[in-house]
Amino acid sequence: MKKFKTVLTAIVMLFTFSTFATDRVKVSPVVIAAFQNDFSKANDVKWEKSNDFYFATFTLNNVSVDAAYNEAGELVGISRKIQKEQLPLSISLAIAEDYKNYEVDKPITELTFEGVTRYYVTVSNKSETVSLKCYSNGDLDIERRTKKM
Repeated sequence: MKKFKTVLTAIVMLFTFSTFATDRVKVSPVVIAAFQNDFSKANDVKWEKSNDFYFATFTLNNVSVDAAYNEAGELVGISRKIQKEQLPLSISLAIAEDYKNYEVDKPITELTFEGVTRYYVTVSNKSETVSLKCYSNGDLDIERRTKKM
């Protein structure tokens, strides 16, 4: 779980700071080869390095994607922004049932880590905003609940 939190934190940091990067990152040839094998049709690839992970931000089929690799060139996680219409039906139904008077906010992040795909969704109503971690089977975990003033 600690490894997941470290990678997730690094991915969030990448989303936040990637536009400010000015230095070129020296990427391991092993990581480059793995990336080219996994995403041969990727365009506009930009690299960042944090701790022992390399992060690639790129475009694939007109969609912005982020991928994380370890030093050995193993793909450890991948994420992308999606629209609410792209959520699995089980999640859409669970949100509709558990959060009837809430609206789904954008953006929604789809994150696959260690073979498990999670969806990070924010819903809000007049009085509060709730950040959810959603699983493909429709389970919803509250990550954060914030009251509106």
